[in-house]
Amino acid sequence: MNAKLYPRLLEWWKDDPSDPDRPELDNPDVQRLIAEIAPGAQATDLGGVMSLNVRLEPAGVVLRVHQPFVSRQRILAVQQVRHHLDQMGLVVPIALTWRNSTVVRCGSRWAEMERYIPHRRAEPEHDSYCWLFGTLGTLHRVLATLGITVPRPLVATYAPPGSLHRWLPIAEAAIRGSSEASDITRLLRSLLRRLDAQWLPASRLPQQFVHGDVRLSNVCKTLEGKVVYLDFGFLAHRPRIHDLAYSLAFMVLALGGHQAPESFAWQSVPRLIEAYEASANAHLTAEERRALAPYTAAVPLYAAALDGFSNDPAGQIRSRLPFLRLSEWLLVHPEAMMG
Repeated sequence: MNAKLYPRLLEWWKDDPSDPDRPELDNPDVQRLIAEIAPGAQATDLGGVMSLNVRLEPAGVVLRVHQPFVSRQRILAVQQVRHHLDQMGLVVPIALTWRNSTVVRCGSRWAEMERYIPHRRAEPEHDSYCWLFGTLGTLHRVLATLGITVPRPLVATYAPPGSLHRWLPIAEAAIRGSSEASDITRLLRSLLRRLDAQWLPASRLPQQFVHGDVRLSNVCKTLEGKVVYLDFGFLAHRPRIHDLAYSLAFMVLALGGHQAPESFAWQSVPRLIEAYEASANAHLTAEERRALAPYTAAVPLYAAALDGFSNDPAGQIRSRLPFLRLSEWLLVHPEAMMG
């Protein structure tokens, strides 16, 4: 039944290094393509969930092999977005042409190449996140000028409460037999009801192209100290507040770890918003400020609701509990986002 109702979600959850849908470095199709592109190159798997990313040296390129469900049209459109960002002065990986195309076949998948940009990741500390939110404002300011059509990604980091309600029964059925996981899904259902009461639909919020996965691993510095934006696999036209909320949720997770949410330095949030607004040359609307807490709370709920489609639903849901505590606390204390 799951396969018929939610085939796209199931395709996504098959995307892990142990599954052939995300090929490993020794995949024959991958090895053949590497041999054609850069014979004798040293190949290093750079990691990644949604694609296999292989650094080839001394060629100085990255080969990105996408999942089978990522279309050529989507890849070409995102390449166009990155080209636009480059033309506007931002540092992003630019697609390279090989055999007269920027998109090539790798078995049943599409692949692309880009020049490797040496970079370093900032340490997870408050000053780094203030910098990150400033870079997000710059990115949003430029993305807002885009006038092209980009096919929506098959997989996202965002879903409204209605989607979460549809997925939750799948998770509840998948974890039957685990009392601990069942307790967590009951908590999840309770939190979704609270989220319903606070949610502001996308139609009431400013929308534009957003990155979808702004974290310190995807926004880094070149060796010369310039900002480099990586991994546009989740780029989509959505409420811009989603990018801020997503980054906030993972910031709290990275800095707070397994600490109680109330111990987090919530007074630092206004500073982050100010850094974003200064770089974006735009202020958040009153409704965006109201939406920031529920949209942030939705990030852990989204992850937990999808765990029912994983290979280990009970284990995955149990591991989400500290992240869900953030949602639980924030839905009771939305004013925390105001510092």
